[in-house]
Amino acid sequence: MSENKGNLEFRIITLALLMVAHLIAFSHPDTLVDHNFLKGYPNFDTILIGSEPDYPPYCIVDENGQPDGFSLELFMAAAKAAGLQVKIKIGIWEVIKNELANGKIDALPLVGRTPEREEIFDFTLPYLKLHGAIFVRKDTKDILSLEDLTEKKLIVMKGDNADEYADRARLAKTIIHTNTFEEAFQMLANGEGDAVITQRVMGLRLLENMEINTIKPLDINLPDFRQDFCFAVKKGNQELLNHLNEGLSVVIANDTYQHIYFKWFGPVIKEELSTEDVVRVALFIFFPLVIIMVVLWVLVLRKEVKRRTRRLRNEITNHKNTWHELTLKQEKLAASEDQIRLLLDSTAEGIYGIDKNGNCTLINKSAIELLGYDNDSEIIGKNVHHLIHHSKVDGSNYPIDECAIYNSFIAGKKTHIDKEVLWKKDGSSFPVEYYSYPIQQGEQVVGAVVTFWDISDKKRTEKELLKLTEELELTVEKRTAELNEKVLKLDKSQQAMLYMVEDLNRIASELKNERRKLELSNKELEAFTYSVSHDLRAPMRAINGFSNFLLEDYADKLDQEGRRYLDTIKKNAIKMDKLITDLLSLSRVTKADLVYTTVDMKQMATRAFEDMATTNEKQDFNFEIKNLPSIKGDVTLLTQVWQNLIGNALKYSSKASVKNIEITAEDSKDEVVYKICDSGAGFNEKYKDKLFGMFQRLHRDNEFEGTGVGLAIVKRIIIRHGGRVWAEGQVDQGARFYFALPKQ
Repeated sequence: MSENKGNLEFRIITLALLMVAHLIAFSHPDTLVDHNFLKGYPNFDTILIGSEPDYPPYCIVDENGQPDGFSLELFMAAAKAAGLQVKIKIGIWEVIKNELANGKIDALPLVGRTPEREEIFDFTLPYLKLHGAIFVRKDTKDILSLEDLTEKKLIVMKGDNADEYADRARLAKTIIHTNTFEEAFQMLANGEGDAVITQRVMGLRLLENMEINTIKPLDINLPDFRQDFCFAVKKGNQELLNHLNEGLSVVIANDTYQHIYFKWFGPVIKEELSTEDVVRVALFIFFPLVIIMVVLWVLVLRKEVKRRTRRLRNEITNHKNTWHELTLKQEKLAASEDQIRLLLDSTAEGIYGIDKNGNCTLINKSAIELLGYDNDSEIIGKNVHHLIHHSKVDGSNYPIDECAIYNSFIAGKKTHIDKEVLWKKDGSSFPVEYYSYPIQQGEQVVGAVVTFWDISDKKRTEKELLKLTEELELTVEKRTAELNEKVLKLDKSQQAMLYMVEDLNRIASELKNERRKLELSNKELEAFTYSVSHDLRAPMRAINGFSNFLLEDYADKLDQEGRRYLDTIKKNAIKMDKLITDLLSLSRVTKADLVYTTVDMKQMATRAFEDMATTNEKQDFNFEIKNLPSIKGDVTLLTQVWQNLIGNALKYSSKASVKNIEITAEDSKDEVVYKICDSGAGFNEKYKDKLFGMFQRLHRDNEFEGTGVGLAIVKRIIIRHGGRVWAEGQVDQGARFYFALPKQ
């Protein structure tokens, strides 16, 4: 009964306020509202709303399986008035509430406004004020007040107003959550709980629909159970909120609200009206007459209102200026935070922060990628020690008190370790080098920031260097042994030749000197590439020379297969010699001192084409070169860049039906980007990162010859100039190579 009275009062007050608004409007022509103000308003995109199937009479599913109810019908009317298109999704309350918070749906038609929900939703003006009630079985005798619920089993729908109210007021020690109130009432009827808290009218309607007559509401006042019902949107969606407020105002002003209200609640109110209610209604009917008299005073006070309005407008202008300044400060703060986040995500090193319990508080993009996770939600809030650090050492968990990161920030010290592993999401691990820095608030350590990077390549290089060192030592020992053996043989075979003693002693001394030289070469491992390249070149020449001797002197004694073998040996020797030459070139590029002068890039590129292209290629190729800005650089090294890139363009376009080479440049403030395009074989974009690595080739030797060192030389030269190099291409659609050189 009290529920219906409250709704009656709310409806009558609403009608009275509307009448006041109309009377004031008629008294003041300049304040008339055009109810067509929404015409011409740009249509909003179709919005998706959520509705419950079993919250009668506000949100239900009718006998045809269609969504219906007072709140849903009111929302559709307000949306129509605001020019909105609506789609409806049926779901249980907890699910659709979370979907609104996450932005998966746009609005909900029936949401009670509570302090907890004001943190995640924005609300329209309230359209209904309802009261909550405690429902118990009719045979319950020991619940007479809220305090009696303390030791009882209280049942509420998860995420409902009642759930938040019960938690906020700490009504009961034992609270049972259900997905719907239909489940809650069924559990109460079955004796699985002692009481259910929900909105009174909905509870009565739901019990009637479920045909349960063993449950009743108690006449216990719930003063803190706030039930102002509104439309709700996601926090910050001010544009949609404005649309809904405007639409709701229209349906209240044009009597649509009253029509919908009487459709769903009118019969209940009429059946339960008492004499007191009739008196109250009569009073509210005559109330507008009193308002008419008040309007006369409005006319008298109009001038005063205008004066105060001007003063308020000035105050509003001042407030707007203050708000604008605050907004600018907030935007600057947000920009600073975005800049910091951008810097974190732009670093190649992985960075993550942990609190005093070892839980992750922040992580950057590189760390997420290095650890193999999809997003930061998989790591933030998790214990990093057990998730990625020491999670699988010797098949068991690593004790946290032995963790260097943990011990360092507990002691307030920084730590550097380069012999550790981290574990990825897929269970694999990789070696890392990391620094851990403690985070302090005053003198108290509250966490740590860890910076790490993958050193797999470094470890692999160390192993390769160690292996090469061992091989070189074995080679030196072997050659030393061979020299010693030769000395012994010479000593034995020439003992009878006294006149050769002096020469033999000299040879022995030279051999000892050679041995000492070999031992010194072993200590100079930093130049091993250069030395090995030279040592390999002589055998290659010998192989090539003796292969020619065999073909010239013994050609008539070799069959066709034998000659093919020798030809293969020669080709591979030539290829090996070319590879050694490229390695020496790469070594010279690395060690050579740069001599900066102003370089005419167009002239250099033109000369490189003239030098690299054959007579036929100059006729077959359409070579186009546009204005190329001059740049500061080393003439010798930049010449090699153009020769390698143009040589590649000629080689890989040799089999193309259309042979084009185009060279252009883009001049910016800080750098010049040079571009070489061809119409040749191209390459698979998936492997573009391998192009500039040592010995990396994307085509077989029988398609295009090469050693895989040319582009590595190009990259070394450009990097030494402080620039950058990259490539684009598609298979059989040509390639585009870029290199950028700084102007300073």
